[in-house]
Amino acid sequence: MTEKTLPILTAADQTDLGHYPARWWHTQGEKIICDLCPRACALSENDRGFCFVRQNIDGKMALTTFGRSTGFCVDPIEKKPLNHFYPGS
Repeated sequence: MTEKTLPILTAADQTDLGHYPARWWHTQGEKIICDLCPRACALSENDRGFCFVRQNIDGKMALTTFGRSTGFCVDPIEKKPLNHFYPGS
């Protein structure tokens, strides 16, 4: 059994606009069809998908959020009903 590994993306893979090339798409006429989810977004030039993660740039699918945080949350560690359940932990 052979193991299939994904290539490591480097700064050289990044396009001029700061986007990384995406996978799982195909062209259909003038549009790009995203194959990642069942929604199958059909993207014209410079359109973004429903997820706002993938974009059609120069006829190729690009990831616009690669390497960026998807969310920040300031959340207390101690919450009800276990407030001070194990002090010092």
